Amino acid sequence: MSSNISEPLSKIFDDWLSEDRRMHESLREIRDWMTEVEQLGIPHFGETANRLLPLRERLQKHFQQEDEMITRLAESLAEPSADFDHLRSQSLNDHHLLGAHLDDLVDRLSETDPPFSSWQAAMKQVQGFIDRMEQHELTETRAIETLLQKLR
Repeated sequence: MSSNISEPLSKIFDDWLSEDRRMHESLREIRDWMTEVEQLGIPHFGETANRLLPLRERLQKHFQQEDEMITRLAESLAEPSADFDHLRSQSLNDHHLLGAHLDDLVDRLSETDPPFSSWQAAMKQVQGFIDRMEQHELTETRAIETLLQKLR
């Protein structure tokens, strides 16, 4: 990190990157498990919900770190930035929507009679969430790196 970026901000960014790697590992583990279960051909709706719950906890922690880092970035900017305001607004909105989407998936997968047309349809929705989450992270990382370049 550049000398223009404070040590605490640098630490927050480094911690966030570490958490980002752990979160991606969690997504990969869920995806791998889904592939194994699909090969067995036996639906595991409730177990899928149980495997998604720790991901929800990780996302909450990850989103808190992102929000803290974005707030600290804002404090480091010499003047307000439309790019930054857009990033903050988009980030908060995405975090809310992704959390609600995951909560909804867990709730539906936990039902006694899950409301999916098939196991494959349920797994397609879980995969859709994972894809959305990965796209969010990629977009947000690029935006944060761009803002950090402006601080250097």
